[in-house]
Amino acid sequence: MALEVRLRVRNFVLNDIEARRIQRHLRSLGRRLAGWPDPRATLTISWHQEQRRMEARLRIRLGHLGPHLISRRSAETADHAVRLTIEDVKRQVERGRAPWRVEVRRRHIWPPHAALSDAGQ
Repeated sequence: MALEVRLRVRNFVLNDIEARRIQRHLRSLGRRLAGWPDPRATLTISWHQEQRRMEARLRIRLGHLGPHLISRRSAETADHAVRLTIEDVKRQVERGRAPWRVEVRRRHIWPPHAALSDAGQ
C-alpha cells in the first residue's frame, strides 16, 4: 500500500525546489515500505532561529498495530534535514529485516504479515 504522508511546516515557507526534493525522498521511502499494510508518516519541518538550522521529525506507523519508526535530524536546509531523517528510518527498516535474512532454505518471509496473506491463497 502507498505511504500516506502528513507534512507540517513550522516557522518558514518551503520553496518549490525544496518541496520537490522532499517529495522525491518520501517516494523512495514509500517504495521501501511498500510491503507493509497502511503505512502512515508524519513529517514535521521546523526552523530554529537561534540555531539557524532546520529540524526534521519523522514518525512512521507501520500498519494499524504495527511498530513505529521515529527519527529527528537537523541540518542547514530543509531538504538536507529530511534526507538525513529518511536515511535514518531506512536504516531502522533494514535493521528490522536483518533477523529475517537467512538462507533461502528456511523460507522466512519479511514483513511478517506477508506470511499471513500468502497462507490464505
